[in-house]
Amino acid sequence: MQSWSLFLVGACIAGFVQGLTGFAFALVAMSFWVWALPPQLAAPLVVFASLWSHIIALSKERPHQLNVSLVLPYIIAGLIGVPLGTYLLHQINAETFKLVLGIFLMIWCPVMYFSPELKLLKHLGKKTDAMIGFFGGILGGLGGFCGSLPSAWVMLKGLSKIEQRYILRHFNFAIQFFTFAVYIFQGTVQLQQWPYIIALMISVTIPALLGAQLFYKISETQFKHIVLSLLFASGGFLVISTVV
Repeated sequence: MQSWSLFLVGACIAGFVQGLTGFAFALVAMSFWVWALPPQLAAPLVVFASLWSHIIALSKERPHQLNVSLVLPYIIAGLIGVPLGTYLLHQINAETFKLVLGIFLMIWCPVMYFSPELKLLKHLGKKTDAMIGFFGGILGGLGGFCGSLPSAWVMLKGLSKIEQRYILRHFNFAIQFFTFAVYIFQGTVQLQQWPYIIALMISVTIPALLGAQLFYKISETQFKHIVLSLLFASGGFLVISTVV
């Protein structure tokens, strides 16, 4: 019962955050799920739930006029990195996964919190964007964390809010769709996971819709700082629980 409580609470909060920001479902959900589910079970679930949240949130998106070339290098390279991530998923144990996730959160969150604009990065071309996409694809295959590295990158480049959301939304959707397809092909998605998948479809839908609706009403910067502070604390707890 406690495991299901953690699972559902994590799903609801993560769905709301992704609906609002366009990314971070895996980071929020896994900070809860890692206590209740093994990584081999949690990874396909977090990818599916993140994918489902994107589909739900798209219904609340406003039209835009951005060119697909803005995100294409990320997607192409990311798709190449996904199989490597899915392979690594089966090579690590639960304690190692918790430690890596915790350290990653503690490094990633301060970078995202301060998000300094580095003018030098603006002059780096699509090859660098593709490299970021490749490593994002690896993280996506490893557990649905594909948006973490690109989200830090587009903020560091000083892209506009609309450009950032466009890149993250389409990159995450493409990588997570392909990752889930690879999971199915590899047999990672098993019969025992379907009750969790059905529960996710129910528990994530409303929070994702609420988050998408609030995106244009709440200061994204303030909300981002709150979320990152919580994630940093979660990362610290994960590291301490693994080391101590």
